[in-house]
Amino acid sequence: MAQVCKEIRITTADKVGKLAEVTDKIKAAGVNICALCAWVEGQTGKLLLVTEDNDKACAAASDAVDRCEVGEVVCVTVANKPGALNEVARKLADAGIGVDLCYATSAHGDKASVILSTTDNAKAAKLL
Repeated sequence: MAQVCKEIRITTADKVGKLAEVTDKIKAAGVNICALCAWVEGQTGKLLLVTEDNDKACAAASDAVDRCEVGEVVCVTVANKPGALNEVARKLADAGIGVDLCYATSAHGDKASVILSTTDNAKAAKLL
C-alpha cells in the first residue's frame, strides 16, 4: 500500500542536544513521530520526519530550528521480511522512476514503513 504523503524537512545548527530539543517541542505539541531520518552535513543538522500532524509538528519545532518546511514524499507500507524493500526498488527501477532518498522504520512487527522521495512521486504511489 502506497500513497503520496508529507514529511517535515528541518535544517538546524549541529549542536549537542538539538535532536532532544526538537523532539521535546514536537512531544509538547502532542504529535507522534512515525518515521525519522537525521544526519549532519558540516555544521548543519538535517532531519526528515513523518508525523501524525506535520503542520502542527513543524510549527512547534520552528522556533528551535533554522528552517522547517513540509514536502511531498511517497509512504509505502511493506511486509517486514527479507526482500520487501527490493520489491519496491525493483518496481520503481523497472518503471524508470529514480529514488532520490529513502528511509524506513519498523518496530519488529509484521509491517514496515518506507519513505521515498522519487523523480515522480505521483506515479510511484500509483505503481506501488
